[in-house]
Amino acid sequence: MHFGKSICVGLIGLFLITYNAFAEENINREGVWGGIDFGVGYIERSFPETEEEENKAFLGFTVGYTLNPHFLIGIELSGWLYEASNVWEPSKGEGLSQVLLVTRYYPSRESGLFAKIGGGYVSHWNNRPGEPRRKSGWGLSLGGGYDLLSKRNWSITPFLNYNFGEADDQKHNALTMGIGVTWH
Repeated sequence: MHFGKSICVGLIGLFLITYNAFAEENINREGVWGGIDFGVGYIERSFPETEEEENKAFLGFTVGYTLNPHFLIGIELSGWLYEASNVWEPSKGEGLSQVLLVTRYYPSRESGLFAKIGGGYVSHWNNRPGEPRRKSGWGLSLGGGYDLLSKRNWSITPFLNYNFGEADDQKHNALTMGIGVTWH
């Protein structure tokens, strides 16, 4: 977990530096917004008889609507890939996916700093024979990021999220950091 703590400290430092450096930006947040996020997550999973800890690739897509310059709502489709599926070996493939209703809160109209909270459906899937192909449940997400304005209404967005969820008999905790591209 030392790797995860170092990443958290580094990302918080980046947020504080960029918050002051870009405080005079006038980001135009209105109408439809969306984004794509790439990252890596440190995931702790617990099953009835075992526990696992590992780093896995993260991918997420978000689309929503701007209620006002401070509040955005949307739907997030995201997840972590444990093992890639293989056409020639149908028993390979495992992942954790989620469909969340999310809200972003921007405390300042002139800054890209935001906090995120969300909740919704979680699904653990696998292709192993003799096991359930899908386990369903619920999950929560808390996090934050910073929209670094790059072009008109396009931003590069570093982010840090904490996710918790349960899918039948499996529980997970994930600390994910990455970078995204967001448009407003």
